[in-house]
Amino acid sequence: MNRAYTYLLVFCSIAVLFATSCKKAAYNSSAVASVNTDESKLNQLFSGFRATPQNIAVDAGSSHVVYCLNGTRLAFYPNSFKDKNGATIPKGKINLQITEAYTPGDMIASRVATTFNGQLLTSGGQVQIVATMDGEEVFANKYGIGFRQRTPTQEHMSLYYGDAGNADSVITWGTPPVQQNGTFVTGTVTMSDTALVVIMTTSGTYTLTTHTAPITYYQFDSCANFNWVNCDYFYTSGAQLTDVRVMLPDTSFNQSNTEVYLVFPTINAAARMTEYTSSSHTFHLAKGYYIPVGMQVDVVVAANKNGGYYYFQQDGVNTDDNMFLFAQMSIVSLDYIRAQLQNL
Repeated sequence: MNRAYTYLLVFCSIAVLFATSCKKAAYNSSAVASVNTDESKLNQLFSGFRATPQNIAVDAGSSHVVYCLNGTRLAFYPNSFKDKNGATIPKGKINLQITEAYTPGDMIASRVATTFNGQLLTSGGQVQIVATMDGEEVFANKYGIGFRQRTPTQEHMSLYYGDAGNADSVITWGTPPVQQNGTFVTGTVTMSDTALVVIMTTSGTYTLTTHTAPITYYQFDSCANFNWVNCDYFYTSGAQLTDVRVMLPDTSFNQSNTEVYLVFPTINAAARMTEYTSSSHTFHLAKGYYIPVGMQVDVVVAANKNGGYYYFQQDGVNTDDNMFLFAQMSIVSLDYIRAQLQNL
């Protein structure tokens, strides 16, 4: 072997080692093309992350106030429910399954990212309501929904409706035909109910009692959709935008078994990295969803590969231009991932 060829091999080896060991480096986003792999099993693979829905029954044709386990306030009116033909249901037992997602960890567990039309959404909470009567789906005419807030906000939040119209139930957000802002558009409202209301309990049951403690909400009195409902406002920034790339150890981690999220703790948001390049086994953002430079994010990677769970998390990453990260995956238990998501 001649000496020049030997030097070339040594140089290439060092370059490969450097690229796979660095936590952060520049990456040429146009060097390789993205490819799509089968995502149809992701919902099943990550079903173990999800919270168990809360179950409750209410009577159609009557007024009810329901407090969910994490504080969501639902107000049903006598005409709140309609059947598949659009006819108001005047009476009968309506069964509700309710899932609340108030933190980025909850959102990742339910696969409901906070992005819309290429922009980040700052979330005030997301709630899924599945309504049925005698096993048949029931739809909403109009009902009230209050998203419990940790602290009052002066932002003008709006409703967004979740679209699960694909095989894997990946939620995308859309606005109502007529944009609905909160009833109290200058901020949250502190309110209390002194009438008889239904309150969910940690045991999964519900009780009839009187609720008098003041709770801070962002309140909408005319929500016209079940399934996923989101209380949000657009995050705006004048900073330069950048892609973020996360390299996995090898091509066995891909879109068929792996989810990669960027979490934004300061705005209560989570963005899913939807693009994947097989030649570099790298996840990255779609071009319309680039994020501001100088923003602090947490990077979360979860995989279910051959029945085993893998996880990586790096907190407090300050984004820089064309940022690149390497995810060193570790095999862990499902309970471990659940605990990590609960702490986000």
